[in-house]
Amino acid sequence: MPNVSAARLRDLAAEVFEVGPEEVTEGASFYEDLGVDSLQKVELVVRIERQLGVKLTDEEAAGLRDIGDTLAVLRGKGLYIGP
Repeated sequence: MPNVSAARLRDLAAEVFEVGPEEVTEGASFYEDLGVDSLQKVELVVRIERQLGVKLTDEEAAGLRDIGDTLAVLRGKGLYIGP
């Protein structure tokens, strides 16, 4: 599995969510703070799976509330997440 940086994930989320990368912080809620809808969240999960070669369970995907959750799930799957 590839190594990935937290900055790369923030950039990916910003692109999918159509917000500035500086808005995608570890504590910024996808729904409340960034105004993400469920289809955008699904798109983020699909792109993570394709680009990083990982598979998230439905439960893991449903539990992603912010980029911090996303980083934790990916680390739990054995990915090294750099800065």
